Parts: sequence; C-alpha cells; structure tokens
Amino acid sequence: MNKLNIPTADAPYIEALRELIRTGVTAAPNLERSPLIELPAVWQQCGADASPTRRAHAFITLLRRVIQQRLEGTEAQTATILFGFENYAGLPIQDRYRTVAKLYSPYWTWENYRKEPLTRHLLAVYLALKREATLANDAQTVLIVQNITREGPGLLERLLKEIAVHYEIVNLDRGDPFPDPTQYAALVVLGGPDSANDTTPKMLNERKQVARALEAGIPYLGICLGLQVAVKVLGGAVVPSVKEVGLSTAEGTPYSVTLTNLALTALGKKDPLFVGLRNDFRVFQLHGETVEMTESMQLLATGRDCHNQIVKMSNTAYGIQSHFELTREMLLEWLTADPDLTALNERAVLDEFDAIDEVYTITGLSLLRNFLHIAGLH
Repeated sequence: MNKLNIPTADAPYIEALRELIRTGVTAAPNLERSPLIELPAVWQQCGADASPTRRAHAFITLLRRVIQQRLEGTEAQTATILFGFENYAGLPIQDRYRTVAKLYSPYWTWENYRKEPLTRHLLAVYLALKREATLANDAQTVLIVQNITREGPGLLERLLKEIAVHYEIVNLDRGDPFPDPTQYAALVVLGGPDSANDTTPKMLNERKQVARALEAGIPYLGICLGLQVAVKVLGGAVVPSVKEVGLSTAEGTPYSVTLTNLALTALGKKDPLFVGLRNDFRVFQLHGETVEMTESMQLLATGRDCHNQIVKMSNTAYGIQSHFELTREMLLEWLTADPDLTALNERAVLDEFDAIDEVYTITGLSLLRNFLHIAGLH
C-alpha cells in the first residue's frame, strides 16, 4: 500500500496506465501484453475467446467511453490529454505534459504534476474502468434500430415484453439519432429499402455505429439489411442477387433455409442460435442483394436461389437474410406499402401465411429467444 492507499493487486494496472502516457493509448506498442486488456469489462465486451489484439482494441474503446462518460470536468480533460485522445492524438509528449500541468497552475511544470496528482488521476481512471464491469451487468436494454417505419421488430418486441427485458426502438426513417450502441446489452438492426453500399449520411452513420458495436463485442442480430450492413463493415461485400419476394417464388416454390454442417456441431448439437429448432424452415424473403462473406465468418444456413441466408460473424453476432420477426399484422402493412409486394396477389399471400402462421411464429420466437440467451438476457 502507498499513501494513496492503492491495493497491491491494483498497482500493476496503475503502472500500466502510466506506461500508456508516453505514446498515447492508440499508438501503444505493447498494449496486447498489458494487464489492462485483462480487465473484466474488456472480457465482457469481447467474449472468452477474444484474441489479445481484439481485447486491445476493446480496451481503447472502453477507456475512451470511461473518460467521456464517467469522468467529469478537469479529470476528463486531463485523461483525454494524457492518453492522447481526440485533438491530442499524435501530439508530442512534451506538449501534452505541458498542457496537463497548466490545467492546474500557470506556474506548474510536468514535475509538479507528476509528484502526486498524476497517480491520483490514474487511480480515478482505473477505478472507473473497474466499475464499468458492474455497470455493464446492469445495462440490460436492447437497442432496436428501424431503417423504415413499416419494418418494425414484430415478434421480437412481443418476446421482449413477455420476458420483461427492457428495449429501446430508434427509427432512422423518422430522423431519430443512432445512439452509442456500446451503452446497450445488445443491438438489433432491422431491414429496409436502403443498400448497405449507399453513401447517404444515414447509411454512413449506420455503418459507423454498427462497426462500433461489433468492435466492442456487443451482441448483434442483423435482419435483412442489418445482416448486410454488418458483413460490409467487417470486410465482406454486398452485391446484387436473385430478387426474393414473399413466401414463395413466382413458380410457387416455397422459400426455405437449411442449416449447414457448420451449424450442426459435434455430438449432434447445434449452434446456440438454433437450439430446439429443426434443420430447415420456411421463411419470408424481401431483398434484392446478398452478402459475400469473409473467411472468418461462418455460413449457418443456405437457400436455394440466394445461397447465403444466415451468417455467424462472432460468438455473439449473427445476421439473417429473411424475416423471422414477421407477424400477420406486419405482413398486411407490407403488402399495401412495399413496392415489391404490392404486385403480388394479396389474398394468396395471406392465405399462404395463415397456413403456416403457427409454425412460423414458434420458429421465429424460438430463434429470437436463442439470440437473447446468447446475449445473456434470457
């Protein structure tokens, strides 16, 4: 123990923070070997099998968030300068030293500041980092992002209400801002008419926020466009595909997806997303683009015409091309409002849906419940 009462077990973390000051956190050469990437909040973001490099990136995100949201006033400003965030990234160390000292007294030099205030401020940062794990456990809200008003959460909202999990819906179509997804327990991005390749302000920001969530290890479920956005920001591609619309092809062949061998793990077990489900199921399609995956992604389910249907991007991040969240009420609205669906025979589509409604609903609720379990919410 020292005069600031720093426990012996915590001292290595304080020293590790001190080492980051010279280079700034984003340029630290040895962050992958730092005890800081072993903090519980880092593991919460990344998962148990995350590499040191991924945990280092998660720590940078965590530290920035703690500085911006947990520290106040001069403490936040001091930490921003010390660790080289925002406008101080790349600033020479002597300039950062001088700037920090002058925050406290116009007569101070770095030597004045480092005698005690430095250790005290590093302790404040470290304690905030430690508390973040507890705060994360308390953050049980699911963020649901709509890309267009008519494509709502459907069965997902019904399930969240049934199991009493808090959720927040933002509607980008109505101009709602896309909040910081790292402040939520999980992120669900729904479908819409946009392309993940669009360069509109809406899509540029959406890609940025989805990338932010995935980098931080936030559990993620992308539906239709939500799948395509996630694959794109992770280095895959979104390309034109056979247009699939409705429950069946124009020739009357029902749309369905089939689990791949990757979804069927050893000893007959399935990927956690499909626990309790069959190996194939009917789906409702509404898309004209598909994804090309990176080598690190896993294809869990395929379709006849559009091959890549369900993609696993990490242990807690999935994307689904079809619409398991669909309810009959949503379908009625889509049939009268969506340009690709208005050309279909409304009565025939509704009759086809009614014939499979019970099974479709059970499948959708089971899959969504499995995702919430993966996210640690159910």
